[in-house]
Amino acid sequence: MTDIGLMYASVRERLSNLVRNLSQEEAVTRVPACPDWSVHDTLAHLVGVVTDVSSGNLDGAGEDRWTAAQVDARRDVTITEMLDEWAQGSPGFEDGIRAFGGVMAQASVADAWNHEQDIRGALGVMGGRDLGTELASLEGYIGLRAANFADLAPLKFNAGETIFSTGDGEPGATVTAEPFELARMMCGRRTTAQMRSYGWDGDPEPYIAVLAKDSPPIALPC
Repeated sequence: MTDIGLMYASVRERLSNLVRNLSQEEAVTRVPACPDWSVHDTLAHLVGVVTDVSSGNLDGAGEDRWTAAQVDARRDVTITEMLDEWAQGSPGFEDGIRAFGGVMAQASVADAWNHEQDIRGALGVMGGRDLGTELASLEGYIGLRAANFADLAPLKFNAGETIFSTGDGEPGATVTAEPFELARMMCGRRTTAQMRSYGWDGDPEPYIAVLAKDSPPIALPC
């Protein structure tokens, strides 16, 4: 059985090692996937999620105002200080998602992994290609966004040896790509042209139209 808490911890440790010794110039690098945020800001969001969830500060959780407050609160906090805050709060957070399980636990991993990839793209340091985390992230985002496809027949995802779907019943289309690509697509990190380049069985356009609401205008670094 997959240990979802350990999976989150692995992403946190990997990202912590990546950013720990960044220069000030690198820390303020803009993140193309989150153009309003720098690397520092993106890390502040991830740290803020753990602190807010652990302290019960869930008013507006997931909304822009909630994430903006996390970034603003750490505007003058160093990366080292944020990593200390993250390391202190994460064991309890990891125990919580381990106990809670389900889509929300997977979504917690997906958010951390997704922003790890965003930061890697901004810094030009590729990595974090862990199959288990990619699949958990894909499943988490499918669970979160399945309702967006409610007016369509289910979309089937062929991620190598693993199959997912947005719902029960006969699929209206099947999309085939590497788990990494499908996970990045479902978290709004792929352009419509990139999505069309995947392998499709059935008409992709109704599904791409739904996904395009969150897609970037140009291809991201990763």
